Amino acid sequence: MNKGMRSISAVALTGVAAASWAQTINVNTGSNTDVSFGSATQTAGPAPWSDLGVTATATIAPGDLQVATGGATAFTFVNAPSAGQTVGSGTTFNLNYTPGWSGSVSQGGASGSVTSSLVYNIGPISGSASLLNVGASSSASPTMDLGASLNSPAGAAVNTSGSGSGPGTTAAYTLSASGCVVVCVTVASASLGVTIGTQVQQSATVTPTVTYGDLVWISTSPLSKYSAGDPQAFIAGSGGSIVNPLGNLGSLGLTKGQTFYYNMLPEVALNVAVSGQAQLSLPASLTASYEVLGVGGSQSIPLGNLYTLSTGAQQTEYGTTFAASYYDSIKMSYEGASGNLTGQGGDEAIVDGPYAAQKLSGDPLPTGSGPCATTPVGCDLALPGGSGNLSGYGTQPGESSLIPNDQVPGGICVPAGSVNAGTCINKVVLTGGPLAAPELSAGTASSAATLLIGSLLVVRGGRTRKRIA
Repeated sequence: MNKGMRSISAVALTGVAAASWAQTINVNTGSNTDVSFGSATQTAGPAPWSDLGVTATATIAPGDLQVATGGATAFTFVNAPSAGQTVGSGTTFNLNYTPGWSGSVSQGGASGSVTSSLVYNIGPISGSASLLNVGASSSASPTMDLGASLNSPAGAAVNTSGSGSGPGTTAAYTLSASGCVVVCVTVASASLGVTIGTQVQQSATVTPTVTYGDLVWISTSPLSKYSAGDPQAFIAGSGGSIVNPLGNLGSLGLTKGQTFYYNMLPEVALNVAVSGQAQLSLPASLTASYEVLGVGGSQSIPLGNLYTLSTGAQQTEYGTTFAASYYDSIKMSYEGASGNLTGQGGDEAIVDGPYAAQKLSGDPLPTGSGPCATTPVGCDLALPGGSGNLSGYGTQPGESSLIPNDQVPGGICVPAGSVNAGTCINKVVLTGGPLAAPELSAGTASSAATLLIGSLLVVRGGRTRKRIA
């Protein structure tokens, strides 16, 4: 019956004093749950080419989800028996219920980070340049109303979402490799351009399921205190009504004339299914033109998602049961098979007087299991993260090199018979820089620009010159 523990609610008895005969019992349904989602981290690249591409290490986690409920459900005893009435196994005691839920769902902003570098390995030209090393986040989701779903028999799902874009940057690089014999000549060169940004999206779905009913037990003790040892059952309602059967009195082991109490404690069971996910995308475009030892060309990759790291759907379920502080109790005397109910067989009883609204006391109510079993108000749930999953054109396997028959790094010399034959590469130059200021927040713009500018250095190779006869 229970997904979580019973929560004893404050009760208002409408139209009467609490110690008198009850007309309506209100079960308060206040709870507050915070769900934390785990992060996903992955590293990929370089892509799209094996000798020129972008690497990325990304981390992303959805924002915390807050689910709050409030309001109350009213339970009214609509066919209370009168004093002296004979009842038996065919008799039912009906409680009507009217839900009056309120509630809300809100989610904080997703958070993550990305570290990205341009990696190049074109003939004798190899190295890397930092592109991004920044945090990324989405906006918080707007607060959504949960009350309509809680009050609906179907319990429709309530969705939240948030998104954000940036930081990003655009940069260009010119690389050249020179060799010297008498004079120095350029034997390899490349111009590279890259635009890369970040986009964050997150979403969550909350689906509540509500069960209305009452806990029914029969006791023989005075004042009808709740006892875990008494015969009892949970009776679920439907369509606004709970039908409680009196059942077979002969199985209770009562003696003729013995007093017993038929007790009905209104309850509301809430179960909430939660699913949340976030993704961090790197929209990027690349252009390249090159010439290595007389072989030249150009290629470009239009703007598209180089990588998209998704946490995947993270799911959990929690619940609690709210119980009233008062319950309806009918005092009866066991009559056995008296035959007073025309057309009905079985054992019977006579109602001793009007039913009473009894203050709940006695043994503790049975507890449920699962998350929030002990803390329906202020419950914290934490979901573990995972490796996540990657998509985008930068994750495709078997990407070819940019340059056909690309040379491996090393001491490369112009072959014999060619212009400048015998000239060997002994210097690599990397120049260029950002074409536009990175689209960064004020707190991160200066550090990102420094990373980019700091990578534009002249690198002198330690290769020895070789002469070709």
